[in-house]
Order: sequence, then structure tokens, then C-alpha cells
Amino acid sequence: MDLRNLILRAAFGCILAVLSVAVARCRLPRAISELKNGRFDLYFLSFFSLGHIFIFVTVFLVLHQKIHGDLPGVYVPQAQAVMKRLAPYRDFESSYAPLNPYFDAFLLRLHNSGLTILVFQILCEIASIPFWIGFLRRAFPEGLVRKAALLYLVQPLTLWETCIDGKNQACIALFLGIALYAIARREVLSGLSFGTSIVLVKILPLMFLPALFLGARKRGAWLIGALALPALVYAGFWLNGIDVAHPVRVLGSVITSNDLPYFVSVLSGVAVPVKVVNLVNLLGTGTMVAWTTPAQIRARGDEVLSLRRVSFSMLAVMLTVLALSGKSQPDYLGIAFFLLCILVAVEAESKRSWTAYVYGALSAVVLPIMSIWYWPLNEATGAQLRAMCLQGNKGAWVLAVGLAVLLFSYSWFVVRALGRVNEDLPGAQSNPLAA
Repeated sequence: MDLRNLILRAAFGCILAVLSVAVARCRLPRAISELKNGRFDLYFLSFFSLGHIFIFVTVFLVLHQKIHGDLPGVYVPQAQAVMKRLAPYRDFESSYAPLNPYFDAFLLRLHNSGLTILVFQILCEIASIPFWIGFLRRAFPEGLVRKAALLYLVQPLTLWETCIDGKNQACIALFLGIALYAIARREVLSGLSFGTSIVLVKILPLMFLPALFLGARKRGAWLIGALALPALVYAGFWLNGIDVAHPVRVLGSVITSNDLPYFVSVLSGVAVPVKVVNLVNLLGTGTMVAWTTPAQIRARGDEVLSLRRVSFSMLAVMLTVLALSGKSQPDYLGIAFFLLCILVAVEAESKRSWTAYVYGALSAVVLPIMSIWYWPLNEATGAQLRAMCLQGNKGAWVLAVGLAVLLFSYSWFVVRALGRVNEDLPGAQSNPLAA
């Protein structure tokens, strides 16, 4: 079962990676570029939805595969725990947001199966599409938006993690899509959507708070909306004697295999202390925020430029966090993968072909390297992986090379995103909202 899963993930990733490079490198067909916006949206959303439904039906209803990973291992048990009147952080371990197990319990009460949670994640991803496309249209030319949408359509990571793994990144993507779509016109709604993701799913989106705050036209209104619900929820837990800082400590004490601290351990044979990892992550993320903040401030008053800089600032911060954090998985990209897609589309328009190939390499490695660390390498530490490599273990070498490709891709896109933060985009409308 584990071997078949690994082979399928690798094949699925490689096939769609090749297709992704072709989409990035080629011009849009006239049949797509000449469609009116409404017609394109209808066709795209229909094809996107049917693709997700087809994968779900094939895997779970035709092939009768069982749910695996976090669904039966984390989501369902935690939901069942709160159904027994247990509380997260106090009565059982959880690294998720305080309301996450309660919402999963609500879904299980509708139908007592882990597939219910998975179907909900699929619906979240489908529902997020109009918001992401709507937001991108406010900042980028239509041709780039459509290319980014097509890149997202054939992205193996988001397809697999939503339709097969049922990861809750899709739920965050919906809330972030709404937050970005509303940021220039309905700041309170934008803030509320952002704040909901923090209390309902996981605290990971907190890294986007500075960029979204600076991108809001009415920053005070946005901040009130963003903090209102988290303040109420976390205060309620705290008043009931529950340690609300528990998930932060849990996340800060773990080192997984898809980040720079682990790779340093592989190269050196020495584990990087957790405190050092957390300090470097904090300094790196802070540096990225400090780097992008002046450009965002200068864009105030120019809505289109401001929204572009929000996009690329968020992307740079996300990639930095994923590279430096001890607890990091490539599937976290799914919370805002559209931002990477629009960067690749912009780069392709500028004739920077290498970006398309780096994107293809990223797409090819993310699925297998997430799987191979669990099996057959049994969650080896960095020092153990180094020893395996020296002994000629092929699986260890595949993970080490894949990790190097992943980190190089993160670095490449951080540099490209930072370059775009301080650039205007040639050929864009000065204010597409006025059209």
C-alpha cells in the first residue's frame, strides 16, 4: 500500500509538472484568451469542479480506497474527542486552531465518516476559485490571470492534498481568497475572513497579517475585523483555564524533513537545536516583512500597485516561513498557491523561461518527498538520513536530492517575488476596477 502510494504520487506529480511547464511556457490559445470574463469563469469553474469530483469518485467510490494521513490520524480523532466533551490543548494534544476540532465534529454529526471532512475541503477549494480570480483581476492583466488559473488547474500538490488527502489547507485558501477579494472595498469583511481562518483551522495564516494590514485601504477597520473573532475565541478558552499558547509550543518543538534546518542536519550530521531553528525563523520572517514593508507603504493610494505588492509580499513571507520553520510541509503552499501561480505567469510574460522550469521541478518533487520520509524512511532524523546516504540507501538519496530541489525552488521564488515587489507590471491597466 505504501509503495503504491509513493509510486502514484511520484507519477502524478511528474506528469502534471510537465504539463505545468507547458502551460507556463506557451501562449494562451485564442479560444481561451478571447473568451469574455464571465464565460471563462463559467468554463474554468465547471472544469475545475468536475476534475475534483472525478478524482474523488474514482479513488473512494470506484477503487474503494480508505482515507489516510491526517484525516483518520488527526482530524477525526480530535473531532470525536470534543464530541465526548473533551477540550483541545487541555484534554488532548492539538496543533490546530481552537475551533478546528469543533467544526470537524459538526461535519461528522452531518455524516459520521472522514469522507465528510474530505468532501467539505473539496467544496472549500471550489468555492475559493471565484474569490482568487476576482482578486487577481484587480491587480493583473486578464491574460496573466487566466494563465495563473490554468497553472492552478494542473497543480499536482493542490489536487492531491485536497481530493485524496483531504488536507485543511483548502479551507484556509477559501478564507484568504475572501480576505484578499474584499481588502480594497470591504475591509471589515476582509479582516473577519482572515481572523476566522486563525480560529477555525490553524494559526499559520498569521504570517500574512503585516502584508494584509498594509494592503488594506482602511487599515484600522481591517485590523478590528481581523482581531475581533480571535480575541473573543482565545479569551473564552483562556477564561476556562485552557492554555491557548499550547499549539505555538507544539509547532515550535517539531522538526520535519522539508525545511532548511533538516537539510543542514543532513549535511552536517548534527541536529540543529530547536531554539536556534525558531530564532532563525523569527529573524528570517521579520527580515522579509521589513524588506517588503516600505514598498507596500509607497504603494498606498495606487490600488492596483498596492494589491500587486500585497500578493508578492505574502508569497515571499510564506516561502521564507516554509523554508526556515522546523515544522514545515510543502502542502502548506496550498493555503495561497494562486500567489505562486501568478508570479510564474508574470515571469513567463517577461520571457524568464527558467522560472517555468523551476516551477516544474517544484511540482514534480513535492508529492513524493512528503511521502518518502514517512515510508520507507520512517521519519528519519537528519543525522540518520545522512548515515543512510553514506551507506548508499537509494530512498535516502531521493529524499536528499528532492529536498535540495525544494529549497532551491523556495529560494528562487523568494528572490523573484522580492524583485516584483519593487516593480510595476508593464502593460497593466492603471485601474482595472474602473473598467
